[in-house]
Parts: sequence; structure tokens; C-alpha cells
Amino acid sequence: MNTTRTVSRAWRAPAALLMMNLVLAACGGGGGGGGGFPGFAVAPAPAPVPQGTQTPAPTQEDTAPSITTQPSDTTIGQGVTAMLKVQAVRATTYQWQRSVDGGANWTDVSGATSDSFTTAANQLADSGQQLRVQVTGPNGSVTSHAATLTVKPWVANVLATTGVTYNRPYQLVLDASGANLYVAMGGNGSVYRIDTASGSGAEVTPGTTMNTPYGLALAADGTLYVSDQHRINKIAPNATTYSTWVGSGTSGYADSPAAAMFNDPAGIALDSAGNLFVADLENKRVRKVAADGTTSTLAGDGTQAYLDGVGTAAQMARPQGLAISRDGSTLYDTDTDGTCLRKIDVASATVSTLLGDCNGNAVSNVVDGTAATPAKLGYSYGVTVDAHDNVFLTHAWDGVARVVTPAGEISTLRDSTGAAMRFNFPIGVAVASDGTIYVGASNGNQIFKLTLAP
Repeated sequence: MNTTRTVSRAWRAPAALLMMNLVLAACGGGGGGGGGFPGFAVAPAPAPVPQGTQTPAPTQEDTAPSITTQPSDTTIGQGVTAMLKVQAVRATTYQWQRSVDGGANWTDVSGATSDSFTTAANQLADSGQQLRVQVTGPNGSVTSHAATLTVKPWVANVLATTGVTYNRPYQLVLDASGANLYVAMGGNGSVYRIDTASGSGAEVTPGTTMNTPYGLALAADGTLYVSDQHRINKIAPNATTYSTWVGSGTSGYADSPAAAMFNDPAGIALDSAGNLFVADLENKRVRKVAADGTTSTLAGDGTQAYLDGVGTAAQMARPQGLAISRDGSTLYDTDTDGTCLRKIDVASATVSTLLGDCNGNAVSNVVDGTAATPAKLGYSYGVTVDAHDNVFLTHAWDGVARVVTPAGEISTLRDSTGAAMRFNFPIGVAVASDGTIYVGASNGNQIFKLTLAP
């Protein structure tokens, strides 16, 4: 009996709902002005679109360019470049402009037509210039705020070191943080690590001296490579002793698979893959030592001369300093016998002359400028590359340090009077990520720390 009643109720409920739906349908479905039931509101039908109606066209504001990030005021050191950037939407062209009179007049910068602009090497007289960019789009243009360029001279202070016995500081290298500076002290056979903030230093391998440590290269894991007399030494991370990696200590020339031999290796440079490049000074070649120790000749045929070319078809005269670009594609080579800066394309082993006359006379011939000016170089010894691919050189006999921009313009580092900064036979040079420059004065037995004037 109960079962029959339950079934009957279950049957009557759908019937009631059906009757309700019929009533709603007869009344217009409960839509409109409040004829529905709570919880069952029905959305009104959309109004019909009149025939021929079109979507409104975008306004001029919708298609005009707009700057989202303005170029910033920039402070840089004398001799280096400055990079300014802008970000914009709906932009099709850019034109950077310069003002030298506080914004009263503006002139277009030739060739500066992208969203970023890198200046030429800036000199002290350039300080106070303003730069802005005109951005053009499909419908109008807009001009950015003016960014002020401040160029400061360099100030050199002796790095007051303790715990270091100076005797012919040669090459320098910094760790990635810039907190530790390594110095090859050729005169006493030691390599020192110096805290750049406190000046406190200590021997890396106390009690075990090398013959004549000269070049230095530091791997990301802390492994330190040192060029020594006819060999390359290796110091493992946090180790206090060194081992000979390649070379025997006896002069000669041999590539793998024979036992590698060198003749007074000087500057060295390391790429991110662990390949070590060696300026093999008295062999008149640049060598490559792979991470597994396999040794080959990258460039030079052993003839003491200057000839651009590919691989062993090129000629070099006593290559001295060696540095590698940040992307590992280019080596920069200095030479104790030539007044030029050369570069080597690593992938193709192509040797070319970047600046200077390799067979020129360096006496009183240190002239700033470009290859077209033409710039003139003294005898270069040390070389390094900073985070922006500026190349820093030391001219030992002229007693100056110089910088070459990525575009190939060279400038001598100068103080607040505009005079070239002088050092006593500078060889080693290193640049920290914040732009601080370290120069080792070999004959003066000092290390200088160069910062921007306040």
C-alpha cells in the first residue's frame, strides 16, 4: 500500500510541473516585467540590430603610438658608451634626437632609428647632453621625455693591500661578484687573492711557488688556470696547491696527440665550454686547449710577422694579452711587438686587425679615435672585456689604460682635468660588473682601483 502511494506521488509531480510549464508558455514564459518565478528568471531576447549597422571604427587614440617606458638618465665613465632604451606600443618607426643646449634645440641622430640607442664613446665635454626619441605609428607620433647624459672622469686610488708581497704584478682576474681579485705576481712565483673591499690578501698556494706566473683565467666553478714557464697550471676550487695541466716546463711546440708543448705562454682566456685559449708568445701562435686537455693551434704559423688570414695562414708577432667576448665568439689579442689590436673569430679562426698599424712606430703615437680617423695604439700588454663588450687595454710603455667600444672607437682613460691617467708600466687590467677598473702597475708594484669621480 505504501509502495503504491509513493509511486503515485512520484507520477503526480512531473504532471504538476508539466501543467506549470503550459501556464507559463501561455503567459509568455514568465519573462518581461516580473511575470516569472523567483529563481527561474528568463533573460529578455536581444533587441534586433537594424539592417546596415556597422561596428564603430577605432578612434585616433586607439591607433596612435604610446610610450610605456621612458628613457632614463644615464651616468657613465669617460671613454665608454651609454645605452638608452624606450618601450612603446603601436610604433612603426623611431628617431633619436640630441640636444646640447638644455633642450632648446634638437637634432636627429643619424642612424639612430630603433627602440634602443648606443652612443659613441663619451668624453667629459659630452656631459649634460640630452637625448630623446620620437616614436611614430600608423596614426600620429609622440616624443619621449628627455634623458640627461652625465659623463664622469675616473679617479685612481692605490688598492691598499695587506698580506701581499709585491714583485712584478702581471695579469689580473676578478671573480664574478667582483669581491675577489687574483694577481699573478711574476717576480715571486705566487698568485694572490685580494679582497677588493678590505684590501686583505693572501697567497692562493702558500708554500708552493711557481716559476713565473703570468696569465690568469677563472672558471665559473672556481678553478683557476695560470700560465707559467712553458706550461699551464691548474688550481682546483678552494685548493692550496697547484698541478701542471698541460705543458712540461720545457719550451717547444707540439699539439695533440703528442704531449703539448709551449714556449712562454702569456695571456689566457677561458670560454663557457671550458676551452682555454693561450697566447703562446714565443711560438707566435694562439693555441686552444679543450676541456679534456686536447691542444691545437687556432691561429698563426710561427712566423714573427703580421698577416691577417684564417688559422695557420695568419701570422702573429709575439702575442701577449688575450681576452674573450662575453658570448665566446671573439678573441682579442695584443702584441708586445705591434702597435695594433687584433681579433680572432673563434668559430672560423679568422684573424683581422681591429685598430692600429701593426707595423707602426708607437713613440708618441697614442691617438684616440676610430680606424677611419685613424686611431693609433702603443704597445699593448693587458686586455680584458667588460659586461658590455668594451675592451680595456694597457699600453705598458706609454703608461696608460684605454678602452675600445664595441663599435671600434678607442679612448684613453682620463682624470677630472682631462689628462691621461698615468701608471708605471701597466700590464694587468680587470673590470668588475659595476664598472670598477683595476690596473696593475708592474714596475711600480701597485694595483690601482679606478672608480667614477663623485
